[in-house]
Amino acid sequence: MPSLWKSNALGVIIRAWLFNSGFHDSLSDRVEISTPLNSWKRVIEGAYLRQRSQSPYEGDVFHETPTGLVFYTYLLKLNFNVLQAVFILCDVLTAFVLTEATRIFFQDIVKDQQNKKKTYHKDAKKITLKKEEVAKVPQYVTAAYLLNPYIVCSCVAMTTTVFANLILSLTLLAMAKKSRLLSTCCLAFASHQSFYPVMLVVPIAIATAKEKQLFKSVFLTISSFALFTALLLGFSYHSTGSWRFIESTYGCILKVPDLTPNIGLFWYFFTEMFDHFYLFFTYVFQLNPFIYVIPLAIRFDDNVPLLSFTLCAIMAIFKSYPSIGDVGFYLALLPLWNHLVPYFRHSFIVGCIFLVTSVLSPILWYLWIYTGSANANFFFATTLAFATAQIFLLTDVLFAQAKYDYHLKHGIDLKINGKEGMLVLE
Repeated sequence: MPSLWKSNALGVIIRAWLFNSGFHDSLSDRVEISTPLNSWKRVIEGAYLRQRSQSPYEGDVFHETPTGLVFYTYLLKLNFNVLQAVFILCDVLTAFVLTEATRIFFQDIVKDQQNKKKTYHKDAKKITLKKEEVAKVPQYVTAAYLLNPYIVCSCVAMTTTVFANLILSLTLLAMAKKSRLLSTCCLAFASHQSFYPVMLVVPIAIATAKEKQLFKSVFLTISSFALFTALLLGFSYHSTGSWRFIESTYGCILKVPDLTPNIGLFWYFFTEMFDHFYLFFTYVFQLNPFIYVIPLAIRFDDNVPLLSFTLCAIMAIFKSYPSIGDVGFYLALLPLWNHLVPYFRHSFIVGCIFLVTSVLSPILWYLWIYTGSANANFFFATTLAFATAQIFLLTDVLFAQAKYDYHLKHGIDLKINGKEGMLVLE
């Protein structure tokens, strides 16, 4: 517990220092951090138009939902220092919620191994999880979230990703507690803001299903989620008086009309795209993250935490307007798979690419936009490498889990070319 409070205190101090050092303005303009969907400057513009009784959805500036607009309008009435404290508090709350969610998830993983102990190989006890590890992993998650540079920058830039991460963490906590009503309610808020979290309906249905009642759980989960979503859409219509907001929110997410550069894969590809191919490839790009849901759910139906982590990572990689705040969220969950580290194959390469691209991205942006000594290809190369590193990381985790499951059932003694071998675990 002392290390937990140290992480919390250090995370708060770092954020407060960066706010008071004037980093907010510079970070809020970074394309890796602020996108057309989460920029605080666009929120201020939308709230200003609303206060003047003008629709913020008539132009192409504001893309938040009416529900979010009402919330942000109240926030903007606060003193700026108080507003900064709200963002810091949201990050701390997210860390606490993720800590509790991972604690429950890890307990379930340990219990599941205890229940399946008879089906494991006799040598598997060397790699099975121990109950004393339950207390350590959540502390690592807290530190991984509060001290993550991606999350810190997102908070100091005051992006709305801070609130999106809080809602998403609440969804995971409710899922861990197997509360269908609460998890679908939180998921409705999360998908209402950024659409892509809708794919988490699948792990929620699996987590809340009773024995041999999966189809019933799927029906109840979808029905509950649809009800909460309908209520949010109804509130949005009531607050704006029209359905125009759908085109400016979900339409912007799905059609990708704003090609402002970001860390994603959409902007460069569609900048170069011929108009008559635009619609086709938009469908292809948008369907891409969703086609993995069912195969992953079939393969990891007995491992809801891993399935949820994987889908969060897929969202951060393949969404139309990603930011480093989205990446930092699922990276904070990596300590949950600490027991899989011996099976990782590309951790060093992935770490190096993350470090290099994080440093090169602002440099190449400066060379492209300000000095004119580079072009869009240079910046896109860093975003492409960054996405590749994330894909390598995700596949490393999935393959490591598959190897781990294999060794639990067949033991860690291996036969290599007909000879006895031993998997070395450090």
